[in-house]
Parts: sequence; structure tokens; C-alpha cells
Amino acid sequence: MRKLPRVLLFVLGLAAAACQAAPRVLDIVLSNPEYPPYLGESLPGYGLLSRIVSAAFGLEHVRVRYVFYPNNRALQAARNGVVDGSLGWAVTAERQQDLLYTDPVMRLRMVFFQRAERSIPWRSLNDLGSYRIGVTTGNSYSDEFARLQDIGMLHTEAAADDLSNFRKLLVGHIDLFPIDAEVGEMLLAQHFSAAQRLRLTYSPHSFWSADMHVVISRKQAQGPELVRRFNLGLKRLRASGEAQRLVESMRREIALAAGR
Repeated sequence: MRKLPRVLLFVLGLAAAACQAAPRVLDIVLSNPEYPPYLGESLPGYGLLSRIVSAAFGLEHVRVRYVFYPNNRALQAARNGVVDGSLGWAVTAERQQDLLYTDPVMRLRMVFFQRAERSIPWRSLNDLGSYRIGVTTGNSYSDEFARLQDIGMLHTEAAADDLSNFRKLLVGHIDLFPIDAEVGEMLLAQHFSAAQRLRLTYSPHSFWSADMHVVISRKQAQGPELVRRFNLGLKRLRASGEAQRLVESMRREIALAAGR
């Protein structure tokens, strides 16, 4: 058999090396709930968190497509394998049965919104046993909150979404509503009048700081590889300083779009 020319062998070697160096491009679909300014279909870049997630995955050759659901349906779609995963979720033991978690991406500061005319003093969750607390189906409010809820120390009423809980708070059907401070303020600015917003406030200290993660369905065959690639991409994004630049530019863009 004739020997291949050295130049051709060299070219073939370069091609083989390039194929080995470039990982296969993966495509995933993530459910995206409504949680502005972090997440939302109408937000620039689909929100702060979505923009970081897209950039981190992109650095590791993963193309992301978002589909938009209400909160509880977004999580259930990921748990059931209807979509490949979701984003913006805190870790709970129950969720880990169906979902793989990435490294934390951003952090929430959870506070209690209340009516301005009725200040409710408290030092710990144990002080809130005599009040009606609105919760949103599918959301987590810390292990301690869940424990006190389970033993009847906290009296909660569930609603389908955060906006419903704010409406219930305004008319006095609940006394407190837990939500991230920035998310609460933006939802109020987007959906309620100035007069309504003046009637609501929130306590100055948070009861929980929660990390937000990307979650991948355990039914996704490429799940561990997707988690690995995302964590590598996020690490690169942070090391370069691009993650912080993206957050700052997105905050300005979202504020401009909201007319603030």
C-alpha cells in the first residue's frame, strides 16, 4: 500500500486534533418561570439569571432554549422530564430526588412584605405563629420555614402565583407574604398602581438568603455532563469578570425597559 504524503498526514492529524479539542455541541430546553428581574419572558435577555445561565452554557458549547411557565409548572416540567431542566431554584431534599443541581448562580434575599398601616414586629420565624402567611405553590421558603409549617407553628395559605399573594395581602386576606425583596418590588412596580404600592412595605431584615441554581432532570441522559459543562462555564465567566459586567449591564437595561 502506498504511503500517504507527509503533508496529508499532517493535515489529517490537525483535523483529528481539532475534532478531539472541540466538544460536541449540546442543545437543551429549560423551563423559565416569571420572577423579575431574575427571570421573565418580557425582560431583556429573559432576566438577570437567564442571561448568566445562557452565557455560562455558551462558553461550554451548550445552546439553551427557554420555554415559559408559571412557577409550579416550570419546576414540575423539569421534574417530570417534559423539559431538560429549569433555573432559579433553591436546593431541597425532595427536589434532589428528581433533579441534579449545578453550582449556585445568584442569591435571593427573602423578606416578608406586609401592609404599611400594620407593622408586625418579629425576631425569628417562631414569632409569627399568630399571623396568616401567604405562600406560592411550588416555592421553597427554607427548611426551617417548612418545619414550622409542618408542625402547625406557621399558618400558611397557598396561592398559584406571587401576584395573587400580593392581591390577598392588599385586601387583608393574609398578613405577610415572603418573597425576595428585589423581586417583590419589581412585581409591584409592574402590576400595581402607585397608591397600592404605598400601602405595602417589607421588614428591613431577611429571614433567609437562598442560592439559585440551574436544575437538570435526572431523566435527561446527558444530565451529569450538562451540570459539568455549566459549572465550568460559570467558573470561567466569573474568573474573567464577565459575570459581574453582565449583571451590571443587565440591571441597567432592565431598569431602562421598566422606565425606572
